[in-house]
Amino acid sequence: MRSRIVNPKRRQTRLRSARLALAALAALIAAGDHADAIERRGERAVESIEQRTAGEPIMAIVSLQSQRITVYDANGWILRAPVSSGQRGRETPAGIFSVIQKEAEHYSNLYDDAFMPHMQRITWSGIALHGGPLPGYPASHGCVRMPFDFAERLFDATQLGLRVIVAPSDVAPVEIVHPVLALSNPGAGALAAIRTAEAAEATRKADQAKLAAGTAFRLAAQAMAPVRVAENLKLRAEVQLATAEAALGSAVSAEAKERAERDKAQATAKVGELQAQLAAAKAELQPKLDVVTSAREAAAIAETARAAAAEAARQVARELEPVSVLISRKTQRLYVRQAFEPILESPVTILDAD
Repeated sequence: MRSRIVNPKRRQTRLRSARLALAALAALIAAGDHADAIERRGERAVESIEQRTAGEPIMAIVSLQSQRITVYDANGWILRAPVSSGQRGRETPAGIFSVIQKEAEHYSNLYDDAFMPHMQRITWSGIALHGGPLPGYPASHGCVRMPFDFAERLFDATQLGLRVIVAPSDVAPVEIVHPVLALSNPGAGALAAIRTAEAAEATRKADQAKLAAGTAFRLAAQAMAPVRVAENLKLRAEVQLATAEAALGSAVSAEAKERAERDKAQATAKVGELQAQLAAAKAELQPKLDVVTSAREAAAIAETARAAAAEAARQVARELEPVSVLISRKTQRLYVRQAFEPILESPVTILDAD
């Protein structure tokens, strides 16, 4: 007969173990649910404009307070996504930056080769936008992490020079209309396309001219071979003629003089024959040399035209780059840059600076 008496202490121990096991299981389930919630929240938080066709991105604003990036084209916002910026002690610096380097597959040289997919660098000290995990709070070493799919999408859409503003709080661009502000040139894009096409055509012509010059030189080199052969044979015949003349001058007997006269006559005839061959070879070569000269001159002219067209295309392309204007309250100066190059700097007076 089995006893039903249970030790109260053992019963309390079993109940305590059961409670701990249930608590641990609940914690794991909650953690999993929390992670899934964060992932779902990140997926839902990625937004894109649907009321119109998105244009080329020209600006991205990262709000450190909201942990969100908003991307703008010329007509307004087009993309939004959550981010994770720098953790405490390694905060992402606020300021106005530009994308200065892009690399689809990048590994950190500062933090144990950490994978930074679709990296878009905004400072040479290591701050960049890239794909990464989003725990829902600032957790990076200073970079701006974005959802992986969003980082790839943004990487494919942007170009070097994209303006990136990192702001402590939520900010948004404001349209300003004023008669003294610089106006955009609506025909600049079409002109850039024309200059690009002209540069491509000039490059094609320069390549053709260079090829023609090379072909002309090869044909002239082939025609030069008979000239060199004739020159060498004529030189050898002239040596024989000089030998015959020397023998004739030193001959004493009639027989020796007759033999020397015969050798001289043969050598003279040979020199005359080879001189005629040489003249014919040179006559055939000269037109080919003239073609080489003309082809090289044409190639030089085409190369000059190519360089000029390429520079014109680059100049128009630079004019399409965004112009950045900064007015510094601290220095009381205005700074204007285009394509990372300073183009104007001037002192200013700020009314009601406070």
